[in-house]
Amino acid sequence: MFRPAEALFLGRHINKIDAKGRIAAPAEYRRAMKLDSFNGFFCVPSLVGPHLDCGGSDFIEALQAMISALDPFDQDRIDLQESVIGQARPIPFDGDGRFILPQILRDHAELDEQALFVGCGSTFQIRSAKGAEERLAKSSERARAALTRLKNPVLPPGPSGQGGGQ
Repeated sequence: MFRPAEALFLGRHINKIDAKGRIAAPAEYRRAMKLDSFNGFFCVPSLVGPHLDCGGSDFIEALQAMISALDPFDQDRIDLQESVIGQARPIPFDGDGRFILPQILRDHAELDEQALFVGCGSTFQIRSAKGAEERLAKSSERARAALTRLKNPVLPPGPSGQGGGQ
């Protein structure tokens, strides 16, 4: 399921975590979630690193659909249900667009004073802001290497024959 362009989660934002554990959601992300009937988002501890995978109702519905496609007695399905769906949390916004993550989620993402929001298009991640620049540098290096694998049917071929000519 694709979100319309105006409902994508884009960019990187660092926001403070106050003494009560409240975090202000980036305004752009709140606008992207206006299409949902739930005034908030859904959050799952990542299985691949110390961060949180988040999104709107479409995110949690897509996860549930992928897991449900597995055989009901398959151990992978059982493990995914427990580890993903069983740990997923709805995170409501307060009247000021802030939210509180349960301590177990803050611990998983190693959050302390600041949260880094990373837009991933139809989803976003919440990460610790510590080491963000180093992670971005490593990620950018891997992304440059992966760039040759992208194919864009909209753009004319570039010098390498791939879409996205310059």
